[in-house]
Amino acid sequence: MKKNNIFLILFMMLALTSCESVKNAVSGVKKENSDEFLVQKKNPLVLPPDFTDLPVPLEESSKVTEVQIEEDIEKLLGMENSTKNKNDTSNSSSIESFVLKKIKEN
Repeated sequence: MKKNNIFLILFMMLALTSCESVKNAVSGVKKENSDEFLVQKKNPLVLPPDFTDLPVPLEESSKVTEVQIEEDIEKLLGMENSTKNKNDTSNSSSIESFVLKKIKEN
């Protein structure tokens, strides 16, 4: 029983000495507080000089149309313009079939 009490006392002393808060309380160390007078104030936010200027919208002629997009896709895929019928309404299906053929080949 005495051995258990001695072991318990030694264990408690070891646990208490390893705690920093207990060490600080026993030694009388005061907690360091930040000094509110050392805080630097930041400058207020400022708007850039050209903040009110808006960008000019694009002209109608410079906008990309669907036909131009389809032509660009066909150029990228390597389709020839001679095989394409511009009056055909099934343009999307012909492009889809071409892509499917290329996928099957690979």
